[in-house]
Amino acid sequence: MHLSTEEHGAYLLLMFNYWQTGRPIPKNRLSKIARLSNDRWDAVEPSLKEFFNDNGTEWVQERIERDLEAVKNSISQKSAAGKASAQARKAKKGVNNQQNNNGRSTGVEPPLKQNANGNPTNKDTDTDLKENQERELHAPGDFLPPIGKFPITDDWTPGDDFVRQAAQWGINLGDLPGYTAVELQQFRDYWKCEGKVKHHIQWEQTFASSLKTSRANSSTPSAGIRRQAGFGVSQPDTQIPPGFRG
Repeated sequence: MHLSTEEHGAYLLLMFNYWQTGRPIPKNRLSKIARLSNDRWDAVEPSLKEFFNDNGTEWVQERIERDLEAVKNSISQKSAAGKASAQARKAKKGVNNQQNNNGRSTGVEPPLKQNANGNPTNKDTDTDLKENQERELHAPGDFLPPIGKFPITDDWTPGDDFVRQAAQWGINLGDLPGYTAVELQQFRDYWKCEGKVKHHIQWEQTFASSLKTSRANSSTPSAGIRRQAGFGVSQPDTQIPPGFRG
């Protein structure tokens, strides 16, 4: 579905509020959050309602609910890993203290283990624990979009449903993932220099718009060599009236 400028601005404001509060949007606050009068809200509500589930008192967005749950799980896992690391350090400290006490009473130092080549094989168990925890925390999993506004980074990527999301904005990106590695890197390089900060969904729309502009330019006879994505030509923020910006 292709949203009008007014509908699109209201949609983004609702999504930003959802992320910032971390909970569904009460129906009695929809028009206020979208910054629309009651008459204008009545006009855009049918279109926006297609992107949410109405449970009677709130509008729920399944995609954001999944992302919020994934963020909560990630925080819980990191908290548990931090506690486990603290316990491991405490246990190791107790063992070292016991060894030091034994060493002082007997005058014998713990033997240094060596392999056949004479190289020491003793390992720092605390380092091993730390490396294992880092591997667990960075194991592949669900995509977790950052919360709030942030600048583009070298590892930024659109969400898994980027192509479907772009289609809702009236932009056809073709087959998944909807972009090439070169297009993504060009986009990152350009916006890293700009230094602007946006919400994740705003970056997705900026990227989708730049792909649309770049591909349209490259398909014309006068385009010649494919230009870099039209990053400065079409930006989602400029399509939203000042009253709708988050």
